Amino acid sequence: MEEFCFGQGSSRVSVSIEDGSLHVRVPLVRLAPQSLTTAALRFVLSRISATGQLYQPRLRGEDIVLEFTDRITRLHPHKVREVLREMPVEADANDDWMVTEFECTPLGREPIEALTEDEYKRAQNIWTTHWLEVDELVKVSQRSRSMFFLNEITAYAVHHIQHAVPLTGYWWSRISAAADTFNDSNCDPTTREAALTKCAKEMQAVSTESLRDSLGHARYTISPHADGTTKVLSVNLGSGDYLDMVMRLHNGGRYAESALGLISTYNYLLARFSWSPEIETMLLEGLARASGTPWRDAAAALLEHGETIIAAVKLSDAEAASDGKAASDGNDKAESDAPPNSDAKKANS
Repeated sequence: MEEFCFGQGSSRVSVSIEDGSLHVRVPLVRLAPQSLTTAALRFVLSRISATGQLYQPRLRGEDIVLEFTDRITRLHPHKVREVLREMPVEADANDDWMVTEFECTPLGREPIEALTEDEYKRAQNIWTTHWLEVDELVKVSQRSRSMFFLNEITAYAVHHIQHAVPLTGYWWSRISAAADTFNDSNCDPTTREAALTKCAKEMQAVSTESLRDSLGHARYTISPHADGTTKVLSVNLGSGDYLDMVMRLHNGGRYAESALGLISTYNYLLARFSWSPEIETMLLEGLARASGTPWRDAAAALLEHGETIIAAVKLSDAEAASDGKAASDGNDKAESDAPPNSDAKKANS
C-alpha cells in the first residue's frame, strides 16, 4: 500500500487506498513512559472523540492518531475535502496541549517556519494590545450588562488574535479551551465574563520565549478555512436580522456595541474564511478605517464600508453571470453554425 503524504500546518497527513477504501491518517502524539497516560486518554475521549464525527482518534501501540476510513464508492468529493481540512486542524488544536499538559511526545510533525525578529516584535505588540483591550472591554460589559456586547467581546477575543497573529502552538490550545466557556452563549454570563477575564490575565502573563515558541508561519496544502461566499458576506454585512440589530444600537446611541459588533464581524470573516485578494483587501481596509477612531465614528465608517463590500460583490456576481450567459450564447451559436460532421456536433449528439 503506497501512501501519499502532505503537510497541513504542523500536521502530516497520510492518504492511501486499499481494498476499495480510502484511508486518511493524521498523527497526534506518542505516549511516553513519563506521560500522564490516563489523563491523556481521558482528554482524547472527552474532547476529540465524538459520535457521528467523520474521523475518530485511535490508539495504535503507543501512538494516538486521527483516522478516517470509508468505501470509495460512498465518498463524495466534498466529504473528502472536509476530512482533509478538519483532521489536521483538530490535530493542530490538541497536540501541543497534550505534549505540555500530559508530557506526551510529538509525533509526525511538520516544521513551522520561525518569525523574523521584526515579525515577532509586531506579533508581540498585537498580542499585548489585544489582551489589554479585551480585559478593559470585559469591564465595560460588566457595567452595561448587555448580552449582545458580551457575545461580541468573546467573539472578538478569539477571532482577532486568530486573524492577526500567526499562532500555532500551545497558547492557541489554551485560548480554545477557555473559549469553550466564554464563547458559550448557553453559559451563565457571569461565568463567561470570569472565564474571559482569567484568560486575558493569563495571556498577558505569557513570557516572551513561551510566546515565541507558539508563533510561526504554517504551510497548508489545503486551506484550513471555509470558502468565503457571497452568502456569507450577505448574512454578516448585508440587510438582515444582525445588521438590523447593529443599526438599532447605533441609532439608539449605543455606539460601543454597534462598533464592536462590526469590528468583531470583520475579524470573524478574515479569521474563518478564505477570500479572493480583492475581498480580503476590502475587509482589511474597513478595519483600518475604524482603527483608532471613537466608537461612533468607527461604527459609522464600518456601516458605510459594509454597504460598499456588498455592492461590489453583487456587481461582481452580476458581471460573472453576464459573462457566463454570453459564453453560453456563443457556444450555442457555434454549435448551430457547425457543419453536420464537426466535432462540436458530435460532442452534442
